[in-house]
Amino acid sequence: MRPWAGWCARALLAVLAAACQATAPASSPSPSAAVAPTPPATPASTATANTTSAPSLTLAPREARCNTQITGDFVLANDLRCTGDAFVIHVDNVVLDLGGHTLTGPGMGPQTWPNPQLDSVGVRVGGHTNVTVRNGVIDSFSTGIYFVDMVRSSIEDVTSRHNRYGFYIHASTGIGIRRSTVFANIYGLHLQDSSNNVVQGNRLIRQTYNSPGGYGIYLYRSDGNRILENDIDENINWGIWFSEAKGNLIFHNNVGGNSPQVSDNEPVVNQWFDPATKEGNFWSDYKGKDADGDLIGDTPYPILGPGGAVDAYPFVDRDGWKRKTRSTIDHYQPPAARPPREVRLVVVSGGSVQVATPGRQNLTDTDVSANSVALGTDGHTLLALDSRSKRLTVIDLLGGGRDSRTVQIDDGVVGANRDGHSVLIVGPHGAEQLDLETGQQEFFAYSSQPGELAPSYKHNHIFVATPRGIDLLYLNLGGRTPYTIPLDGPAGAMSMNGSGTRIYTAIRGQALIDVADTEQYAVVDRIRIGGEARALAVSPREDVLYVATDDGVIAIDLGTKRVRATAPFLGTVADIAISPNADQLYVALAGQVHAIAVLDAATLSTADLIPLQADPSRLLAAWY
Repeated sequence: MRPWAGWCARALLAVLAAACQATAPASSPSPSAAVAPTPPATPASTATANTTSAPSLTLAPREARCNTQITGDFVLANDLRCTGDAFVIHVDNVVLDLGGHTLTGPGMGPQTWPNPQLDSVGVRVGGHTNVTVRNGVIDSFSTGIYFVDMVRSSIEDVTSRHNRYGFYIHASTGIGIRRSTVFANIYGLHLQDSSNNVVQGNRLIRQTYNSPGGYGIYLYRSDGNRILENDIDENINWGIWFSEAKGNLIFHNNVGGNSPQVSDNEPVVNQWFDPATKEGNFWSDYKGKDADGDLIGDTPYPILGPGGAVDAYPFVDRDGWKRKTRSTIDHYQPPAARPPREVRLVVVSGGSVQVATPGRQNLTDTDVSANSVALGTDGHTLLALDSRSKRLTVIDLLGGGRDSRTVQIDDGVVGANRDGHSVLIVGPHGAEQLDLETGQQEFFAYSSQPGELAPSYKHNHIFVATPRGIDLLYLNLGGRTPYTIPLDGPAGAMSMNGSGTRIYTAIRGQALIDVADTEQYAVVDRIRIGGEARALAVSPREDVLYVATDDGVIAIDLGTKRVRATAPFLGTVADIAISPNADQLYVALAGQVHAIAVLDAATLSTADLIPLQADPSRLLAAWY
């Protein structure tokens, strides 16, 4: 046999083998212009977390049709325009090489947050090991790539754009996502219940907004991941958003132009720098200096969230790790322990607002009437609303200043937006937001019977307790209420934890407290108690739930759901509040006794009693 004849025979066998490795339905593809991805520069360092890179393929490219079922290595030779899925992978140890071609879908489909949107998927695969998807563009699907229950698999050199979800990695481990671009999707790179993965050398940029979307990368209940050498830029919401994600390592990333840049609700459990090299990330809004010229800022970069986490070694220049030539000069000093807060008690008694100091018997009358009160994010700005006169009074409990405004909402309930300068008033026939700095007022359509309010920690919306559940009132979408978290009955007393991830809601007429996840928009736990809850308070450490019932007050350990302590009272418990120092619980008593009881938060033993002249209805613990 001549040499060229042997070569032709081998090529023909390769083509026949490729034809046996993929099956396709009868529908025909609709070719469009091929668009090659534009990956970022190759990273200088390597990360490992039981991930593997796929071998190079020598298969000849071949054409495919939409909904191709992959059962072996495959190299695509044409663009696809699909009304459903483009590819579904069914086996382990396989490479799908898109050959630089573009998969175009029918559009992103309706909202399904936080569940994956699977009406149409560019590449779908579940329950397999050692699968690689690479080298192409995925455009306008519900989800670009969906991995579920996957192990030791990879996404490489893929551009995912104009989808609802760019990449959705679900309940998977050992996944490597490298040199890919996630661009202009509603949700960028989403890791849900996925641990020990590597996200390296990607561009996560310019995701669009559909709250809670607009993020570059989101980790929910995903631990032990390594996120490095990515460009996370110009996303309309978060650049990096962590929720209940622990033990993750984040360094050598460029993070710029996001709003906000980063959010992490776990107290000091993620590492925002490489502890070996003492090198962190570049943050475009970092204001610190580099006096010693080592390219590392001399002061830490704060990570938004309740835990006080920091990037201790932020770079002052973009891609600074590529130019850094000497060791970091360590200036970092952990912050000193915070001194105890001064506490002032605000009580609405007989319709009048009064202020007391724990340990003292006297009350100060503010000469303000109110039926609804709230505290600003600074802890000492009091918002007092008299819905009968439609009068809102703003009092600085620290400086003594006050201001009064007229509001438009009937029968309103007041709350403080977490932006620090906006007040929210929600009534049964509308809602109003008032900017205390500019005086600007904005009105929103709303129709329900509001109970208590809980402004969102991360989103520009407010949770409203109602008879139908917990409404999510979006303030920057014309006052839409796109979600109502269903409960086990009408909502009663409500309390949000400090990190903003859980809302505890008493169910009227039942001895039950529903626990709602504020990011998954669902009840994720239930706490059964001895009677109906009248008031709730969560400890600053988020480890204890205090519950007021007709029989008194109980303290419930949120880790074990067991009762830690109880305190019976004569009369009725109208409201409770917890000290920001977590050492005292305050109980407003009505009926046979008009008073504020000061309790030890650990034992619920009474330390003091502040008498009142009339029945109380609301109680707040202000601080400064």
